[in-house]
Amino acid sequence: MSSPKKTIRGTRTFFSTLFDFSFANFITVQMFPAIYGIILASSLVGIGYLTFEAFMETLWKGAFYLTVAGPVAFIAIAVITRALMELYIVIFRLAANVDELYALSQKLTGVANTMDGVREITRKLPLWNLVGSKTEESRSSDPKRPSDSKDDKKAAAAREERKEARDKVTKEKPAEKEKPRKARDVNWPY
Repeated sequence: MSSPKKTIRGTRTFFSTLFDFSFANFITVQMFPAIYGIILASSLVGIGYLTFEAFMETLWKGAFYLTVAGPVAFIAIAVITRALMELYIVIFRLAANVDELYALSQKLTGVANTMDGVREITRKLPLWNLVGSKTEESRSSDPKRPSDSKDDKKAAAAREERKEARDKVTKEKPAEKEKPRKARDVNWPY
């Protein structure tokens, strides 16, 4: 059982959200249990009234409404209402998750821009290029790896061509700065 303070805080939160014109928080999801209860109670009252009217006409029609039509109609109303409310809740949760993903993508865009800057700095360091070329050479001349297969020779030749092409590009012109990525360039659905 909840304490009176929690109930008062919940009521304040409900009314502050109800009269919030910025629509920052959704109140519909909070109201679903009450709405569901009202729909079930009103359908029960409606089916009870129809059953009473059927008994007023004939005993057999009233018995049919009481035993077959009433319970089937109540279960059908309950199932359809529950399914629709679950669908609405899923839609609201999807919207919340999309907002979280958008915020996360904004953070990752900042990280990606930082990594692009680090990559540009490391390209300019001559020591970094030497270390990178030595590790490639040490991999190709590793005595534990057999290097006499045709695939290894093709891979070594391809690495050498890539290295020569990279060296040629860095000697001909300095590395161009890439345009930093911005989150505004992404087309979000909302």
